[in-house]
Amino acid sequence: MARTGAPSRAPRRRLATLVTLVTGTLVAIAALLPGAGTASAQDSSDATVPTGQSVPFPELGRPADLQFVSDSAPVTVTLPVPDGLQARRLTGSLTTPMDFRQGWLEVRSDSRVVQRVEIPAANEGGIPLSVPLDGLPVTDRSVNLTITSHYIPIDNRCYDRSQFAPLTLRDAAVDYAGAERQPASPAEFLPPILRKLTIYVADPSSAAEQNAALTLSTAVVNHYGNQPTRVEVAQLPAGAGVPPVAPALFERSIAVGGASDAGIGLEPTPAGAPVLRITGNESALSSQVDLFVANLDGYAAASRAIAAPEVKVPEVAQDVVTLEQLKIGSLTASGLNRIAVPIEVNQTQLGRPIRDLSAHLFGTYVPLPPSRSGILTVSLGGTQLASAPLDSTGRFDVRADVPNNLLSRFMTLTVALDITGDFQCGTSDASSLTVDPRSTVSSHLASPPLPGGFASLPQTLLPTVDVGLGDNGLGDLRRANQLLVQMQHSSYLPLQPRVRPLTEAATDTLPAILVAADGNLPQSVRPPLASADPALLALQGVAGTTPYGTLQVIEQGNRTVVLATSNGEPGDLDALLGWLDADPSQFPRLTGDVLIGPRDAQPFAIGVKVTDVAAQADSEEDSGIGTGAIVAIVAGTAVLAVIVVGATVWLRRRRS
Repeated sequence: MARTGAPSRAPRRRLATLVTLVTGTLVAIAALLPGAGTASAQDSSDATVPTGQSVPFPELGRPADLQFVSDSAPVTVTLPVPDGLQARRLTGSLTTPMDFRQGWLEVRSDSRVVQRVEIPAANEGGIPLSVPLDGLPVTDRSVNLTITSHYIPIDNRCYDRSQFAPLTLRDAAVDYAGAERQPASPAEFLPPILRKLTIYVADPSSAAEQNAALTLSTAVVNHYGNQPTRVEVAQLPAGAGVPPVAPALFERSIAVGGASDAGIGLEPTPAGAPVLRITGNESALSSQVDLFVANLDGYAAASRAIAAPEVKVPEVAQDVVTLEQLKIGSLTASGLNRIAVPIEVNQTQLGRPIRDLSAHLFGTYVPLPPSRSGILTVSLGGTQLASAPLDSTGRFDVRADVPNNLLSRFMTLTVALDITGDFQCGTSDASSLTVDPRSTVSSHLASPPLPGGFASLPQTLLPTVDVGLGDNGLGDLRRANQLLVQMQHSSYLPLQPRVRPLTEAATDTLPAILVAADGNLPQSVRPPLASADPALLALQGVAGTTPYGTLQVIEQGNRTVVLATSNGEPGDLDALLGWLDADPSQFPRLTGDVLIGPRDAQPFAIGVKVTDVAAQADSEEDSGIGTGAIVAIVAGTAVLAVIVVGATVWLRRRRS
């Protein structure tokens, strides 16, 4: 789980995202999930999905590209199969490396060989792949595949190919057929794939319904892990208990409020598809929502394909946690010359901003023969943090301290063996490396956070965050929801929003999100933009009268405040939030502490109270000018002015 300290005048850095190829198992509540755990063959019906569906891997919560790094090492892929649908084909394009003369890909389901694909070497243009999935057993609404690559090296030589490009399945997708079956009970309400959830409120001015909508939103997004689930908030028609519009494929609707009797249940709609209604008066509604969130797995159609976070609350801000507690997954690797085990450290999983990060790592490796030697290293990115020689014991015990200027939201510590010496084909066995899951990661609470600004989100808002709403009713509720969804997609743990009046949230002690779309801010709020360099803003086209929407991160005492506002027109803030929604990868890449969206212009980020921007919204390649360049221009202009004045004075003196 991933997202370094704020660099000085650096160009934009791209954030490395955590990808995992092996999905976790969703543990369902047996009483609520009839049929879970049973296997059946897929229906071979020729019915088609109304909209025709080829679902790309990112919509399933998987990376778009599937890499086969090691020869003969199986890669497990779990594909969701929603009720009423059949997974027909796994498709994509294979790009092959250049260091082998022949190879093949073997796809299995359980013990059955589904397909064997011959793969020629050095095909960067891509080889179309289409794996039939018809008739494969479906267990817990999912199909499990094991894909193994095999290589025959050029001239049959043996070598360590870990430094070569891997075989890659690009643009992977699953073709589905059939018609999605709508839920028949609350236990089946949430499908294995959820593209969009619409939450309807009866009274958008009700604090209870506002709290309910935002709590449901973050909980559902958290439940679906890496799936890019969208959540929208809307108002029920006057006097209606259910929405009039049927959800589309892989979409669901929840109606909140509208009745005093407390309860959770399915209700039909005029359009035919059922909606989940959660009702109750002010106090009862909160209890019903808490009940739904606490038992969220019980309202989801069980599927092993949903890689939901296993931990719902932070490790109580512990200073020391084990790798086992962090649920990192496999801590073993094997190879010949270089063997690496990645250890992902995620500030949002620790539930707080951290400093003084240190890892105590111990484990085992296969001792090397006398003809070979090696070293064990621990590194973060390109920085080596610790090392130890290998010996005959086959054990290691090292400590690695991470400098605070290298901290980021997501980090990957790499424990690696680098082996040299005589290597004989057929006689030198591969070695292996295992990091003990009892190894620990220690840290302390960072105040102010490291790094600061946007890079401190959302870990500085965990677990409970006040949400201060202005006087724009449904509009501000929607804006708060957009922000929370953006941040929840970057967080391992669920955010727990608590709606407050804007003036109270602005002065309280908890971290806060303040939504003041019309620019009317409480006097206690001191936005960083107010002290930004006017020359820097002018070079980006923002002058005193320029209309804009803005997001700003404020360090206020021992808490972080996120401000969403404009300089007078709520529509400008909406345009900025819409720009972020259009590309979900943009928010996690933001640095600095101010994001500005001028009307009819490209948004850009700057650093005012934190170190200069390392990444900005506008592509430097497209615009031809980045924040670093702008700062250089401002500074250069000032220097040039000094030089011109000095030269003029010098010439006058010479002439006199």
